[in-house]
Amino acid sequence: MTIPPAPQHKIGDDEKLTPIMLYTSHSMIWGQVFSKQAIRVSTWLLTDMVPTYLKIYDAQQLIINSGQTIAPIKAPVLYLQIKNINAYHLMPPITETLDYDPSEPNRKMVPTTAMVGYFRFEGFSRMATFTDMDNYLSSAKAEYIPLYEAKMTCQVMPSIKGMQSPTVYIRQHRAIFTVQEEN
Repeated sequence: MTIPPAPQHKIGDDEKLTPIMLYTSHSMIWGQVFSKQAIRVSTWLLTDMVPTYLKIYDAQQLIINSGQTIAPIKAPVLYLQIKNINAYHLMPPITETLDYDPSEPNRKMVPTTAMVGYFRFEGFSRMATFTDMDNYLSSAKAEYIPLYEAKMTCQVMPSIKGMQSPTVYIRQHRAIFTVQEEN
């Protein structure tokens, strides 16, 4: 079966297509999402404007297994229910401005590892200097929490060498967190 090309979209002056990487329980999915220019795609899933399904254009899905590496499944359009997204980030080299002020006082970056399904994300959690990871995780109310300067690897498929992103958003209740010694 031949896969038809993705529908061509007329992109208006106030619209954009943004490359994104998404992680589910058993796969990596990448492609482009369509949005208004004003929307920060990196934090879109944290807002009340998030759709029930994310529509991904020119999508590719790599199913993770402990056996052989298979080719990604390609689809012109893929609909992914938001509740199945365990982690996500913009595709490098695409970036958006940081969602925090690096010069803000009384903040620290704590080396953190998040295990999400088959994927391991190593980066930094940003929190108040007077708190620790226990309190940070207990008080974080957002569905996704950020991990900064993160690198992804896949323990089951070492051929996936890792991808770095300024910010990865991790679904809290689907992750296992470890921290190096906190200062």
